[in-house]
Amino acid sequence: MRFAALSTTLLALAVNALPVDTDDTSALDITLSRVSDTRIKAVVKNSGNEDVTFVHLNFFRDSAPVKKVNVFKNDAEVAFEGIKRRFVLKGLTEESLTSLAAGETFEDEFDIAATTDLSSGGPLTLQSTGLVPLVTDGAVTGYLPYRSNDLKIEVDGAKASRVLKAIKPLDRRALQTCSDSSKKSALSTALKNTVKLASAAATAASSGSASKFQEYFKTTSTATRQVVANRLKAVAAEAGSVSATKYYCSDTLGYCEPNVLAYTLPSQNVIANCDLYYTDLPALASRCHAQDQATTTLHEFTHAPGVYSPGTDDLGYGYDAATGLSSADAVMNADSYALYANG
Repeated sequence: MRFAALSTTLLALAVNALPVDTDDTSALDITLSRVSDTRIKAVVKNSGNEDVTFVHLNFFRDSAPVKKVNVFKNDAEVAFEGIKRRFVLKGLTEESLTSLAAGETFEDEFDIAATTDLSSGGPLTLQSTGLVPLVTDGAVTGYLPYRSNDLKIEVDGAKASRVLKAIKPLDRRALQTCSDSSKKSALSTALKNTVKLASAAATAASSGSASKFQEYFKTTSTATRQVVANRLKAVAAEAGSVSATKYYCSDTLGYCEPNVLAYTLPSQNVIANCDLYYTDLPALASRCHAQDQATTTLHEFTHAPGVYSPGTDDLGYGYDAATGLSSADAVMNADSYALYANG
């Protein structure tokens, strides 16, 4: 932050319980259906009265192994084994955008066994809910809520185990983290700045302005403030040591498409920066809530469970979406921490 425990039980409930139904009317309606075995089809419909353009990264139509649905078994979420990508908020190009006229739909098919371990089989419930960034003239200007039906399926574990995984385990010892001296220097500076930002934000979460904390996390609960402070302390510690994660200064897995700044593979505690991280972002932003290298690194660290468990999700991207979340969702939202740290 530019400064001039939910209890363990409650946090577990916030993370693992099936989402509670609300009366919100979604602007994007998602209909999930089963194609075969663990292959799923999503039909995305613009149910509003106006044409919309939105970012489809980390959403349906993204070709990367991103989280498109939450998979629950016995009311507990099954661990996701794909990637989470952070993208630019302005200067977005058409490769990452989808436009839908009012009433228009598109379809996306994907196999949930490619990004989750379903070898034990059994009954599952699939659901997709969240916020997708709205775009005007190449810049994020708001967000659209979306929500799906609950799709219940019975999975054959043997068949699911034969589905090819989207990402194979990495030999972390064989890969060089950074061979480019310029990128290595920039990342080193970003890590040092992340230590400072996360440490200051942790102190603020513990004992700073209650109204400022309320702005980002929608509560002034002492327990919640401690959870946020503890995660930020863990981020500061990791930025100072890079011991729990493997942080690559370039695209080691091949998911740096246009508009992507960086990504995390939480299941393996791997983080990778994209070229845009270096060419489009300053080391530190000069204004609140602007993207920079340090808060992007902070954002990615919060995704990694090796830094602080459970790792965060991307539930609301950008200030408007992040500050529109409930307290339980904000605590689990990566951008809430990045925004709070430079708010």
